[in-house]
Amino acid sequence: MRSVSFLPDIFIICVYFLVAIFITLIRGYVISSSSFSFTLFVSLLILKFLSPAHHAKRDKSLIELFFTILTSASSFVISESPLINLIVTLILTDPSVISTIQPRLQRFIANRHSFSSPFNNIDRPHLPLDLIQEIINQITAFKNFIAAKGVSRDWRSAGLSISRRPQPPLPGLMLSEPLLTDMRTLFSLYDSNRHQLQLSEVRGKRCWGSQHGWVVTLGPRYVTQLVHLIKGKQINLPPLDTIQRLAPREEWFCLVHKFILLKDPSDESTFLVIAIFGPMNSLAFTRVSLGAALNRREEGEWVVVANPENLKFKDVVNFNGQIYALCDNGKLVCFEPVAPFANMVQVIAHHPQDVGAHRKIYLVESLGNLYAVFRNGFLIPSERTQETTSFFVYKFNFNALAWEEVTRLEGQAFFVGDGNSFSRRFPTSTIPSRGDCIYFTDDHWDWRKFPRVAYGGHDVGLFDMEIRDILPLTFGMDKPCFYSRPIFVTRNDKL
Repeated sequence: MRSVSFLPDIFIICVYFLVAIFITLIRGYVISSSSFSFTLFVSLLILKFLSPAHHAKRDKSLIELFFTILTSASSFVISESPLINLIVTLILTDPSVISTIQPRLQRFIANRHSFSSPFNNIDRPHLPLDLIQEIINQITAFKNFIAAKGVSRDWRSAGLSISRRPQPPLPGLMLSEPLLTDMRTLFSLYDSNRHQLQLSEVRGKRCWGSQHGWVVTLGPRYVTQLVHLIKGKQINLPPLDTIQRLAPREEWFCLVHKFILLKDPSDESTFLVIAIFGPMNSLAFTRVSLGAALNRREEGEWVVVANPENLKFKDVVNFNGQIYALCDNGKLVCFEPVAPFANMVQVIAHHPQDVGAHRKIYLVESLGNLYAVFRNGFLIPSERTQETTSFFVYKFNFNALAWEEVTRLEGQAFFVGDGNSFSRRFPTSTIPSRGDCIYFTDDHWDWRKFPRVAYGGHDVGLFDMEIRDILPLTFGMDKPCFYSRPIFVTRNDKL
């Protein structure tokens, strides 16, 4: 009798599994292999612990329970670890564990079936608007905020109407391009999970990350685009003809040292795309509108910034509605895109007095302050790579117009490398604490003159300001190839 009822159970669970996976995929959730492992684990639990005697009474509860667990697990990916595999093996093989869990699971499903509270009959997506707003207002994690907005149109409207917003999504590390597939791995710096995204739009291209949910790509024939990580939307940037004429000997993948994506201080619906390019680290920019077409001189063309002092630009940031750039050995300048060509760049302050030799310089806005980050290290010629050894950080004093060295980052984490330099605060529940650290990726391209040769890309990690030491990031195996290296990106559902 057991074998007769057990086979239909398997068939029912398989059907539920396939339908739920299909629904989850069309809802746009990212599913990793760990989600499938967890779903299979739930299926085995249901088959293992439910007695045939309850078969007639449990169908509806079984469907509700299975879909609830599956959609939750698919939305928020469970981390893969040997510990989980050990627990699964123990539960499915140890009779004593089975005898303990089985009656509890049966009672749980029986209670779900018989529970007659008025709240159980409420259509949750159609709760009163003020109650929905109160529920969403209690959400602190950004991913839960996004999930709540996906319940229904009313929930999305409620999420947009509340005044308080959760902290922006934490950045992740997009690993190098793998061979023979368009899938890219995003490593979560918060919980060390690995997520998979299909990004055929960036394949075979060099990428620069940002904190806006977009990446800037440069491909063969000097084609440049903005690509949205989640939506897959592509926006063509103007041809690089003007820039190419100033650096005619540069290959396409090393023409631009750094693309930086900033919100235009004069228009929140417009991006200002900054390019640092050529042997003299020159500066150019263009404007891209996400809404209506622009009618300004910087749209549809790259404007090369006049540079009579031959400044070598290193990084650019938007700070308090003004654009600042770091040049040479730490010289701070103010950059005004709408000013006449000859007056676009104004020197604010010279470099810190005690700054030593460095490999890279970054400019970071954090908590209403402006920071210069100096990265030190050494080259390894035999491996054609570099190794970072330390960072020094200076905060700019606008009253004294001078740089002041700091040893703490006010609990913030800085992110530097190929793309935007920015800061974020990790949740206080993070263990270990991720504040007062500098996360970095490999942006050293001194040996970039060899097309289709994989080199560098391995200098990735974090620098702890308190212990002044380099720590590894546990993202596993990564093989930088050709023009693809790990970069910091932020997943964002907004365009």
